[in-house]
Amino acid sequence: MLAPLLTIAFLVTVVAGIAAHRSRRHFVRDCGAFRCRIRSEYPPSVWSRLRRRWSRRMWAFWVDDVLIVRRGPGFARVIPLRAQVIPDGVYTLPPYDAPRCGPHPIAVRLQVWDGSRMEVAAAQDSRLDLVGPYLAAAVNDLPKAPVPRHQK
Repeated sequence: MLAPLLTIAFLVTVVAGIAAHRSRRHFVRDCGAFRCRIRSEYPPSVWSRLRRRWSRRMWAFWVDDVLIVRRGPGFARVIPLRAQVIPDGVYTLPPYDAPRCGPHPIAVRLQVWDGSRMEVAAAQDSRLDLVGPYLAAAVNDLPKAPVPRHQK
């Protein structure tokens, strides 16, 4: 009597795990997502459980000025955050400040549409994905523009 119930529970767990894995793989491969961690002093209204400590690792990607964050280890919840990079908002963190983001993590400070601010940290090799449409914020030491020639 107990064996069929355990078999059904096991099969449901396996199917749910496979579905969650395929969902995560689709999000990462098709959307070009990057691994990150997020924290906020004042959480956005759409994500009230975000705290001052770094979150668990998540996947995120930019669509125009909206940061799409996939959170949750199993079946994902997707949170769209319309945000923009704060001036001088891209910086390096001290080594190992953001756990599991590499030895020299890069962070970006964002202002979300409701006025809250948050930090997103990622590994150094994900720098261009981290800043998304705000590419100029990630480029340091830009060369000076050439002086235009005077036309006669």
